[in-house]
Amino acid sequence: MNDPAWLTAINWSTPTTIEVLRRNRSLLPHASGVYVFTNFDGALERNLGVLYVGKARSLNSRVQSYLVDPAVMTVMSPRAGSNRVNTSLRHAGKALLLVEIQQKCRDGAPSNMWVRWASAAGPAVLERQLIDYFQPAFNTQGRSFDD
Repeated sequence: MNDPAWLTAINWSTPTTIEVLRRNRSLLPHASGVYVFTNFDGALERNLGVLYVGKARSLNSRVQSYLVDPAVMTVMSPRAGSNRVNTSLRHAGKALLLVEIQQKCRDGAPSNMWVRWASAAGPAVLERQLIDYFQPAFNTQGRSFDD
């Protein structure tokens, strides 16, 4: 089965491991777009290890929220004088992905998890298309995603 035209038109970054991104966060652009976590470094394929798809106004800021050292990840974050649930954990899929990252990265072990991203002016529509197409393990289906 051939991939849809909208998918083949996406200009994805090179798959990059979480460990490389932790060391060099400047690889992530400040542009809006979509990002995909996978457990493989090859071309994106349906039914082949796509873990999570997300969108962001700033890919740099959003993806960095997943790169926090698992040993020091905080569940609560101070905002406006009171502690609130860390914004990365408000969505069940994000929380599951962070737990997966934390478990895989114990004691300095490599995560074997890759991230790729693509800039997009209107990432919400593209994110929905990617979720519908790839059915990622950690995305909650049929929900609206707030950014």
